[in-house]
This record gives sequence, C-alpha cells and structure tokens, in this order.
Amino acid sequence: TPEKVSGALAFLKDKGLWLCVVAIFLGGATECTMAQWASGYLEKAVGIPKVLGDVFGVALFGVALGLGRTLYSKKGKNVERVLLLGCIGAAVCYLTAAVCDIAVVGLLACAFTGFCASMLWPGSLIVSANRFPQGGVFIYAMMAAGGDFGASVGPQLVGVITDGVMGNAAAAGFAQSLGLTVEQLGMKCGMLVGAIFPILGIIVFSIVCKIKKKADTQGAGI
Repeated sequence: TPEKVSGALAFLKDKGLWLCVVAIFLGGATECTMAQWASGYLEKAVGIPKVLGDVFGVALFGVALGLGRTLYSKKGKNVERVLLLGCIGAAVCYLTAAVCDIAVVGLLACAFTGFCASMLWPGSLIVSANRFPQGGVFIYAMMAAGGDFGASVGPQLVGVITDGVMGNAAAAGFAQSLGLTVEQLGMKCGMLVGAIFPILGIIVFSIVCKIKKKADTQGAGI
C-alpha cells in the first residue's frame, strides 16, 4: 500500500537504520570469517593437523559462541556496551592470530573469537528493535540483508587475500625471510585483513553507545 511504501522510504532516510545495518554487516563478517577460516588457519599457519583443528578449533569456536549468547540471555544488559567490548575482544583475537606462531595461542585466539563475536549479530538486532519499535518486518529484512552480506563478504575477502599472497612469487621470498612458508604468510595476512571488521566495529559501536547514552540522558530529563 502507499502507506507502507512511504513508511519504508522514511526508514531508509533515517541514518540510524543504516548505522544498524553497517553494525550487523561488521558483526556478521567478524563472526563468519573466523568460523569459516579457523580450520584452515590452524592447519596452514600454526601447523595443527586438520582433524585436531576441526575438533578443537572450530568446535571450541562454536562452544564459545553458544556460551556467550547463553550468558547474555541469562545475565546480559546494556547490549551496546556488550557489543563494543565484543568488537574490542574480537579485534585482539584476530590480531593475535595474525602475528602469533604458537599453536596453542592461535587455537585459543580462534576459540575466544567465538565468545567475543557471539552477540555481534543478535545484539545488533536488539539495538535495531529498540531503535525502531514500529519498524516491523521491514527493519528485520534490512538487518537480515546486512548480516548475510557481511557473512558473505568477510570470508570471501580473506580468501582472496590469502590466495593472492600464496600465488605471489615476491610473497614467497618475503615469507622465507621471516622464516615462514608462503601458506603461513598467506593465512596470517588473511587474518590481518579479517581484523578490519571488528576494528571498524569498534568505531561503529562506539557511536551506537554515544547515541544510546544521549537518548538515556534526554529521557531522564537531564
């Protein structure tokens, strides 16, 4: 109906909606990049056999992801702050994976990313629902599109970078000078690129926190 169309257009003009879409895009990219690349990273970058990488890396990531969401459902509050802290933790985990050569540390970085990223996707939905209580299906459709896009772009970008480094003759020489194989260098570069998403998330969720704090202050009549 014309009323629904005009309502959707009004939402599309709201910068707050696009901020929420960017937030869930970054959250989806942060979560799914590590979920899809943890096994390959553990095998090629730190030398953990694939079976062990799948069992301990991917499985622990999933357990940590579920644990984070369960804890929030039981004890969580102030979701904006949780999302900001989650991005900070995820960025640290990605950077640790990119620079560390110790297998156990790399494994823990992959697993703990699951805990840090656990609320980035669902938490962004909570923020959008609070911000647009009358948005209904349209808001959730926009958020779903943003999250799915991030979940696709993040792993794909890391794959492009990793393959590009592995197929580069100059990179092979550089890797040798660092005492690494070209596969190790490729995966570490991929993880470094993956860190871009939570780092950008820190900026976005800092803005979200400021908006929420301003709204709370105005609501309290201060």
